[in-house]
Amino acid sequence: MTTDKSAVETKTLPDGTILVQDSRGTAKLSCLAPGVLLYVCTGYLSTSFYAPMVAVAQREMDRGNPVVMFVDGWSLQAVDTGFREKWTEWFKGYKQRFHMRLLVRTKLMEMAASLANLFTGLSVVKTYSAYGPWELACSKDYPAFRRAKAAG
Repeated sequence: MTTDKSAVETKTLPDGTILVQDSRGTAKLSCLAPGVLLYVCTGYLSTSFYAPMVAVAQREMDRGNPVVMFVDGWSLQAVDTGFREKWTEWFKGYKQRFHMRLLVRTKLMEMAASLANLFTGLSVVKTYSAYGPWELACSKDYPAFRRAKAAG
């Protein structure tokens, strides 16, 4: 039993998007095409977010697809150390078949990505600090990429 105070809930929405959330953060996980994932993250992600988030990426890896992950972390404030460390271990195992395009607003999140790259031994995570360059990079990996506009 986990002692994590944040109870993470996971549910699948009618469009197939997986919503992972707790009182401090959310992650919306979508598969755009085989091996092409879009994660939209907000708030603070604790270690308990790792398992449901990696399950989506692992499913694509297990299907034999190289995986590219587009992460809109513009509204992401922070991730805990355990979350970053678990992802870094996963990156190490798949660094030849995986890369991430990460949109971040804060230096803290940029630093977390730099640490993941450092410990992976390759630059699997490329960070962007503006929507335009991030969207362009994503569309080079997946020409049909279009960022979902925020509702409301």
